[in-house]
Order: sequence, then C-alpha cells, then structure tokens
Amino acid sequence: MSNVGNIIKEHRIRAGFTQNTLAAALHVTDKAISKWERGICLPDVTLMPKLSLLLDVDLEFFISKTIEQNKWVGLIDIQNCDFSQIVYDKPLAYYLLSHYLLLGITEIHFITDDMNKAFLDSKLFCTLGFRFSFDIPMHRNMMILNHPWFLFGSDLTEQFQGAMLSERKTKLVPTNQEPVFFFSHDDEYFRDKKHFCKTAAARTLGRGMICLDMGDPDKLLEVASFIQTYQRNSGLLIGSLEEIAFRRGDISAESLLSLAAKSKSRELLIKLPGKLSI
Repeated sequence: MSNVGNIIKEHRIRAGFTQNTLAAALHVTDKAISKWERGICLPDVTLMPKLSLLLDVDLEFFISKTIEQNKWVGLIDIQNCDFSQIVYDKPLAYYLLSHYLLLGITEIHFITDDMNKAFLDSKLFCTLGFRFSFDIPMHRNMMILNHPWFLFGSDLTEQFQGAMLSERKTKLVPTNQEPVFFFSHDDEYFRDKKHFCKTAAARTLGRGMICLDMGDPDKLLEVASFIQTYQRNSGLLIGSLEEIAFRRGDISAESLLSLAAKSKSRELLIKLPGKLSI
C-alpha cells in the first residue's frame, strides 16, 4: 500500500492538485487522500477510473500497483481433462495459465490427475517463471479455476484485478453463463466448495466476452476455430505464455527466439522482439 501511496502523491503533485482539491474532485475527504498517500488504506476500486484520469496514470498500471501479487496464488482444480491436448497451436494448459501470468501470479497449485502432473513437470514452465505445486494452499489469497473455460475479451485483466481488490469472496460470471473464476481470501473454498461457489459475490463480465467450454469436445473445436481465425487475421496471439513472459521481462529476446523455433506459432512469435529475427 505504501507503493500505491507514493504513486498517488507523486502524480498528485505533478498534476497540480493539493490534497484538498483532489479530495473535492473525488468527493472524498482530504483525510482519505492523506491515508492513501501514507499507505494506511487503498482507494475504493470504484474511484480508480476517475483517479487515474485526474492524475493521468494508466488505469491498468495504477490498479496493478495496488495488488501485491506475491500474496496471491493460483489454484486450478480440474480433473478428467487433458492439459496437454493441442487446441489449434498450443496445449490446453496454456489458455488456463495465461490469465495468471498476465497478472504476475506464477505460483500455481493444482488438484488434478497424475497424467497432467507429468505434463506440467516440463522445464518449459520453469523457464517461463512458473512454480507448480500439487497440494492445497492454506491461508492464501487464491484465484481459482475449477473448469477448463476458454475466456477471451477486452479489459479481462482489469476485471481480474477488480475482483482481487475486493475484500470478499468473488466470482466472475459472463452474461447468461456459469461463473468462470473465483477469488478467495481464506480457506473457505476447501471447507465447502459448493457453498463457496454458490454464495460468492458475483461480478458480471461485460459485453464482448467469449466463454467456451474446453471440456466439451464440440466446443473445443469452436475454440480452435476461433483462435485460428483471430490469429491469422489480427497478427496477434491468444494464450501465448512465451509472448506474455517476454513482454513482462521474465525471459530474454534470445530465449523467446529459442522457444519460438519449437512453437507452432513461430511466425508470429519471432516478430515480437522487433529487429531480432531467426
């Protein structure tokens, strides 16, 4: 929180606000601004879009600085699903793990089959910065995935960050569909999974989100078709752990090129470093 406070103070002064004038613009008290800047508490998530505009700070950057990623772990509670299955040009596990890596969550716990454990024991995942465990994380903030959903849409990372900032158990729900991700600040999920999933506060994802069931063979074909169409026509990748790790600075350009040589997405991956080429 002290890091966030320093950002607020620095950009408040740069933008020409006093604590009083910023408080008036946000309809809060100057004491609230003082508490933010001293790291005593964080601004309410509903104030962040306006605060980012007033201080000229990118909203995603601002929100990401309010989240202590090292206090969060991922939990993938999925069995009877082959993580190694190729979905167009990547293993199914890539699409599940990409959401975590975008948020900087690299400690992932799995409750899954032995077949998947063997697949996840690849040096590649270590190279990309992941640390996998096959046990139950206790007394940790958890971002939980308990079904192999394919989820794609704009502002998705910000939706995750908003749920992480909430102090209550939360579920993200696409319009007219089942919840896809759950966020827990305690161990209630393990005490009674059904009750947890039912009673978690719902945050509805906005329009334009694509959510498909990769556990359904027919839907899996739809996912592959969508990825193929999007990547070929946009020149962008979906669910590429190599690209995300490179853009986050977790791997070097040379490592990216080495991984790209082995990837079915080679032609798109080698464009990322710019001047470098294979």
